[in-house]
Amino acid sequence: MEKISIGLINFTNCLPINYTLEKWAHEDIILSWGHPVLINRLMHDGQVQVAPISAFEYLMNESDYVLIKEACITSDSECGSVILFSKFKFEDLAGKKIGIPFNSATSINMLKILLNEKGIPLESINFSMHKYKQALPEALNSEYDAILYIGDQALVSRVKHKDEFLMYDLGSLWKEATGLPPVFGTWVARADWAVTHKDDFDRVKFLINKAVEAGLGVYFNEATEKAASGLNLNPEIIKDYLTAKIKYNFTPEHEKSLKLFKELYFKLNINSES
Repeated sequence: MEKISIGLINFTNCLPINYTLEKWAHEDIILSWGHPVLINRLMHDGQVQVAPISAFEYLMNESDYVLIKEACITSDSECGSVILFSKFKFEDLAGKKIGIPFNSATSINMLKILLNEKGIPLESINFSMHKYKQALPEALNSEYDAILYIGDQALVSRVKHKDEFLMYDLGSLWKEATGLPPVFGTWVARADWAVTHKDDFDRVKFLINKAVEAGLGVYFNEATEKAASGLNLNPEIIKDYLTAKIKYNFTPEHEKSLKLFKELYFKLNINSES
């Protein structure tokens, strides 16, 4: 029996699907875990066949992937876990040093798009990669004027350091700037695999759809309790995060948002590695 390899991002925003697929433990499905950039790489290199990859990775290599519209990683506006912590107002970041996370693709480029749309010259900003080695107050007080956090680091830090710095939720900023929901991650399959494994592809789409339902339904309380314990947060914060903020539905509005992201990114006229 040929096994199906699925990549999973080890962030709480993926918890409903992750927890359910682990719980079901299908013997013909191999689960591989990692941060967004690692999962992007595994998918790009063909080491996994299905995964939630960064929206940016999907948009830059659309011909390599088939979009799975049964789920995505999005929010209506505020997302709660893609946050720029800053000592300065957003419109005053020209000429400043901004820390950008090593484990992000979409959020870094969304930040650059939003800065550009505000008329802030990107060439004036010193973007510097960080790996969360310093505590947030230390990073902002000693090295950066602003710093971008994603995933669980952002989720925890927005609670722990709520009133210490300015906080800009990129989901909210994107919605304000475009009128569209931000899309951070897209569930996809490798196009070459999907064509040659149609039955498996159809089954995976069905599983992902049902995993969202189960993760937000029958398994929701036990999954959020486990996540809250691991992050040392109140379970109600996790429940609010996964219901009031993070969403998983993919609609025509999300397709429009992805298309606009790509257009605005190329308008920046910057190299994707910058």
